[in-house]
Amino acid sequence: MPLQVLNGPVIEAGQSLSAGLDCTSGNIVRLTMPYAWDGANLSFQISSDGFGYNDLFTIDGKEIVIPVVAGTAVVVAPLNDYLKAVAFLKVRSGSRSYPVTQSAKRDFAVAIEVP
Repeated sequence: MPLQVLNGPVIEAGQSLSAGLDCTSGNIVRLTMPYAWDGANLSFQISSDGFGYNDLFTIDGKEIVIPVVAGTAVVVAPLNDYLKAVAFLKVRSGSRSYPVTQSAKRDFAVAIEVP
């Protein structure tokens, strides 16, 4: 399947949670990190309609949190069972319990597989 790269989501300066990104045209396969990043893991919120968002947890009640490195790409294939159900995505710097504020605007890119 071909890939399409979506610009965003974006975490604004002084924030820890991005705006939502419409991923309805495919399945998320890769996340590209901003080149600058105030050290933190990533966690996620998802939505079916782009309005009501919920934190992303596994079926056994664990928040999905991934370690990341600035300026790298993260292949999220191991999370495919969770991410293929995502229509709209927000990324969080840190976790739900321990969000980490970013000192500057952080632009991500998301690659999706499109039919």
